[in-house]
Amino acid sequence: MTPPPIRLVLDVTALRAYVAGSVHVGEVLHEVVEDGRFAVPVPVAVEALATTTGKDLAALHRLFGLERCALLADRAGDLIELTHWRRLTGRADMAAAAVAALTHDAAVLTADGRRYGLDVPLIHVPA
Repeated sequence: MTPPPIRLVLDVTALRAYVAGSVHVGEVLHEVVEDGRFAVPVPVAVEALATTTGKDLAALHRLFGLERCALLADRAGDLIELTHWRRLTGRADMAAAAVAALTHDAAVLTADGRRYGLDVPLIHVPA
């Protein structure tokens, strides 16, 4: 059986908003999982997990364990594109989110869209 398509990619700012209890993030995730999946690139997950503690850390682990959550590893074939986006955004985790969104024809859920430029589809959430 083919898994549902990835419709949304979360970046670190969206994950921080999620653990802070953002209704906006919850609403978007609810809409996405009705007919698709959301993704978290591994570099994004690593950054979020490394900078989170306590009950928020447990909430991230639960989120990453959901059936409709796809943890995406970087691919060697994306090295040039990841490097381009790292230079543009200034962050490896944001580069991974941009490449994942473009690869899967999805939007990035973010509270910091200014770093992505105009080429990545974004859904903004309040920080």
